[in-house]
Amino acid sequence: METNLSTNCSAAPLTNSFLIRIVGSLGTVSVVTCLVALSWLFYLKLYKQFLYRLAAYQVMASLLHALLGVCQFSFSEYNDSKYTACAAVGYLFLVAGWMKTCFGCWVTFHLFCFAVLLKNMKKLEPLYVISSILVPIVISSVP
Repeated sequence: METNLSTNCSAAPLTNSFLIRIVGSLGTVSVVTCLVALSWLFYLKLYKQFLYRLAAYQVMASLLHALLGVCQFSFSEYNDSKYTACAAVGYLFLVAGWMKTCFGCWVTFHLFCFAVLLKNMKKLEPLYVISSILVPIVISSVP
């Protein structure tokens, strides 16, 4: 005997609403943290160094992810009229999560090349940025 949680369990919408509020609350804290990190990065002019720019790209992707988490507050009381906006925010939230992962992989790759192989890969910065934006869009577009 199968049960459908959305129709038979009155706690399912409450649980989803609660989880969305947690994601939104943590998103608010993350937005503040990312803004502080970026402001210090620009205040100390660390963006002139390549590795700090890579870290800044990753923080910007985290900022986008956190902002989209905050946007999910508006969907805690979900109804069918919000479907398109909810789907768009969900898609962008997924893309931003993959962007964070891609930038993290590129930072790791760059540090490996710099520390182990003793090669500086500054010339690959456009590849790092473009692939970290396009690859998540392609991956997230697959149904």
